[in-house]
Amino acid sequence: MQPGRDGSAGDGLGRPIGNARRTPPHESGERMARKNRKKLFIIGGVVLVAIILVVVNFTRSTEKTTKIKTAKAKQGKLVSLVTASGKVKPHTQVKISANVSGEIVNLPVVEGQRVEKGDLLVQIQPKQYEAQVHQAEAGYDAAQANMKLEEANAKQAALIHERQKSMFEKNLTSKEAYDAARTGDETAQASLQSAQARLQQAKAGVDQSKESLGYTTIRSPIDGYVTDLVSQAGEIVMGSLNYQATVIMVVSDLSEIEVEVEVDETDIANVKLGQSVKVALDATPDTSYHAHVTEIGNTAKVSGLGSQDQVTNFMATVQITDTVPNIKPGMTATCEITTGQREGAVKIPIGAVVLRDEEMLKKKGDKKSEPESSSTLAVNEAAAAGDGDTARAKSDDEEKTKKKPLEGVFLVRNGRAVFARVTTGIADQQNIEVTTGLEKGDEIVVGPFKTLRELQDGDKVEVEKENKDKGKGKVNGTEKSG
Repeated sequence: MQPGRDGSAGDGLGRPIGNARRTPPHESGERMARKNRKKLFIIGGVVLVAIILVVVNFTRSTEKTTKIKTAKAKQGKLVSLVTASGKVKPHTQVKISANVSGEIVNLPVVEGQRVEKGDLLVQIQPKQYEAQVHQAEAGYDAAQANMKLEEANAKQAALIHERQKSMFEKNLTSKEAYDAARTGDETAQASLQSAQARLQQAKAGVDQSKESLGYTTIRSPIDGYVTDLVSQAGEIVMGSLNYQATVIMVVSDLSEIEVEVEVDETDIANVKLGQSVKVALDATPDTSYHAHVTEIGNTAKVSGLGSQDQVTNFMATVQITDTVPNIKPGMTATCEITTGQREGAVKIPIGAVVLRDEEMLKKKGDKKSEPESSSTLAVNEAAAAGDGDTARAKSDDEEKTKKKPLEGVFLVRNGRAVFARVTTGIADQQNIEVTTGLEKGDEIVVGPFKTLRELQDGDKVEVEKENKDKGKGKVNGTEKSG
């Protein structure tokens, strides 16, 4: 047997045997076309995948890599400090001035001398005031003698009045004589009262003149030191009784020393009474002393008002509890006030905390794929109900929330910067506490500063390697050869 012309079984003459069917030529062509199209689709898909892989690899290879510096979140003690500067002053300070005017004839103390309560400090010329005492005493004596005279006159007038009264009742004298006696008695009594008043006035004059004389001698009101001597012997001082008093010297009790500091308005809210303070004097910079806050002012002190350099500070007083040798009022001191303390706090460098806009952190397409938020639905429902004011208010609140920047740090994950929101607490001069959002050991981006300002979520990063040989390239000023 021989196959037929179309490849089927035949009788050798090209005729099919039995039930064998001959395939038409057009069906065979369609089958071949379908096979060719399938091959083309497979080849095209493979080529497309290859192109995509090439493009992705090329994009990754050309993506900018940002050099960064990193550090790990640590856990430990954190102390929040407020630093302020001020001047040393004694707790008790007395300005010695004159109550009476005159020439200083004796000044037995010098600046820096220790004095005790009651010690002579200043003697003002007393001659003028001694004369006033003598004059006042003489006037007092005259007033006293005049009062005795008036007493005698009053007694005589009273006797005449009584005699005339008795006679008038018996019709032995006239009405005119009786009235004259009565008037004379009343006049004598008034003169006696006037004399008594003049005597009291004279006595007051004596007391006043003696007091003025006493003011010519000035003694120390406290135990302390003469911290400032303004006047000298021979100078004329003005008294406070009639003029603005002249300050002669200042006596200070140096057993209790304070520092009056100016605290910035951004820090004053954290300062409380009784907080611990470390004081360093410019005169002894290597030594610090313990102190505590005793007073906090309520009135702002503004300097540079109306200019770009305007500063608003509040005064606070701290009392030094340690004994400070050779301390002088007016010395400059720097105070570190402890406003907070945490044990076992998660802390990171302050510069690592950045602010970012929430909208900038969202990936492209997130806004389209995200369903409407509850606030947006509420606004739409209010608008649909006709409550336009409520809709606008909710929309404004939502807009404010969106515009508020987020506080966070950049973590390093698989070679990329990942923004993580954090909540911060107290801070010291270098580190800040992170209460939520970080754990001990997390690697965060800490610099450079310019890089942190421009870094965005998802950026490709590479950690700069520290040059361990930095600073070791020279020995005694000569470069080491390789």
